[in-house]
Amino acid sequence: MGDPGRPGQSESRAWDGALAALAEPPPLLQSWGWGEVQAREGWHTERLRLPGGASALVLLRGAGPMRWAYVPRGPVPATAEAVAGLAAWARDRQLARLRVEPEAGPALAGALRGLGFRPAPELQPRHTLIVPLGPDERMLAAMKPKHRYHVRLAERRGVTVEPGADAAEMWRQGRGTERRQGIALLSEAQYRRRLDLLDWARVYVARHEGEAVAAIFVARFGGRAYYLYGGAIGRKLELKPTYAVHWAAMRDAAACGCRDYDLWGVPPSRDDESHPWHGLWQLKAGFGGHLVERCGAWDLVVSPLAAGVDELAERARGAVRRMRS
Repeated sequence: MGDPGRPGQSESRAWDGALAALAEPPPLLQSWGWGEVQAREGWHTERLRLPGGASALVLLRGAGPMRWAYVPRGPVPATAEAVAGLAAWARDRQLARLRVEPEAGPALAGALRGLGFRPAPELQPRHTLIVPLGPDERMLAAMKPKHRYHVRLAERRGVTVEPGADAAEMWRQGRGTERRQGIALLSEAQYRRRLDLLDWARVYVARHEGEAVAAIFVARFGGRAYYLYGGAIGRKLELKPTYAVHWAAMRDAAACGCRDYDLWGVPPSRDDESHPWHGLWQLKAGFGGHLVERCGAWDLVVSPLAAGVDELAERARGAVRRMRS
């Protein structure tokens, strides 16, 4: 959550400050803190200054000719020139492949194809809803009527919300959602790591008569708040605790000067009932955000043979993970 005495603070401030000068808002997943999180979760991190002034947090895995790189929501700025600089770096390093997932709209796809990239499986949400923040009255007016009703209902029925650093409660609430929806969320240690290493992060816990009934994990970076994870054990849902935690997080972010609130992932359309996130549309769309589409993930194959072997290994690992879940 930001420790002024931690080692490397001057480096982190310089990196994050440079990102803020290159993009508004700068991507959270290119921040210094996100790199520190990933460095403790199996990735090797490099922070590059590219020709032309762009920057990129690069995550690397593998060894020797199998080494490959992933650039989440980067480079910054998300331009064809910056991606071309990354491609040159990948070739110079003799990587197997380079995956980028720029924070840019679909218009960048043509330039990526021209540079030799091809569409790849997405690791981050391609579509999201961004909610503008401001005074309470303006945010409430932008919501759908049912969302305003649910926010006020939770308050009338005594739901309270506390921001803090309770990784254990976030994990407990997430387990409830995992069981109901058959998905895998983070471990308690992973939530704790993000609380410790991101520049600003909090867990918002909704309680009723002292009982915790829902929680969300929110990070802030560069004037934007991000709803990254959420969960509810499944008790007292009729009190609408999920609406209460989002409303508290939005109000706090607005009060601290954030411009908007990223709901971090929705299906491309409310009409796509086959999409695995279809159920999220109703909850998220009612807060009054506008739909944003990114260009998705793209791979540049630098070494075809090594990339092919690596892809087969990744598929095998994915099959094992699916069997375990």
